[in-house]
Amino acid sequence: MYLPIAQTVGGQPANRRVPESAAGIRLGRDNQPVLSVTAYRQLSALISQVHQLIDSVRAEAATSEIDLRVDATRRTADGLQQMLGPGRARAFSDLGRHLYWLGRYYRQGEPVKYEPDIRDIRDRDLPGIIAAVEKWGSGLLDPQLAAAISESWDAQRHASAVRDAFICLENKLRDLGGVDSSHGLSGDRLVTSLLGPASEARIELPADGFMGPLTRGEANGAYHLVKGAFLLFRNATAHRPIGCTASEAEDIIHLVNLCVRLLPSGDGRRPAEGRTRVMPPRGACPA
Repeated sequence: MYLPIAQTVGGQPANRRVPESAAGIRLGRDNQPVLSVTAYRQLSALISQVHQLIDSVRAEAATSEIDLRVDATRRTADGLQQMLGPGRARAFSDLGRHLYWLGRYYRQGEPVKYEPDIRDIRDRDLPGIIAAVEKWGSGLLDPQLAAAISESWDAQRHASAVRDAFICLENKLRDLGGVDSSHGLSGDRLVTSLLGPASEARIELPADGFMGPLTRGEANGAYHLVKGAFLLFRNATAHRPIGCTASEAEDIIHLVNLCVRLLPSGDGRRPAEGRTRVMPPRGACPA
């Protein structure tokens, strides 16, 4: 079920829709799925609490009830802001300020004074927070990986989304190594062929990735990380029914995303500027 954002912006038309389910959410102009079950539970809770607060004000609820709803809404917003990290404080601070004045003027019985706060919360603060979540979420997953899992994730087929994620990773490895899918090389055998330290077909990991140039030991660790992910999660979901919850599937998908981030963005077999050979162990003298 979906909650139209138009309800949060004073009835103005809006094309974006926020799922009330914690299983996933589709936000942003590119309509890509972004995953963080905990964050989107918080977002859904915040939207619901804001609506309940406004409905209670309109129903002239007891002051004690409004105080409780204001406090609960503020705590949910604070928790969501902490998840998103620094740099996204404006919409959250505006919401906190307007909640304060709404509560204060309601206690004083001055609706003329708290009506502007309601409008700001509904028309500016909440859409601003949704936009902040969109921006934060846009960088969570590799775009190809996000596209690969989209259909299964939207249908809440979480084990299928995990399988789709590993298929995406396999395809990326084949592309990097120039391996034809008809050769039947897949799973951990494919990983060993392309990342194994003794393999002649080993692709070079990028020197300009988020880990920087890797030592031989670190490159070996990357190999075991990717191979272990295949052996444990890809094999299990490919060979027998696995009942993944959304949060469990999210963890595995982000592990696949980490594996993708360790790989070159182009053809790993070709030398290129910005890509270097694996560094010798730290403290060792290069030959």
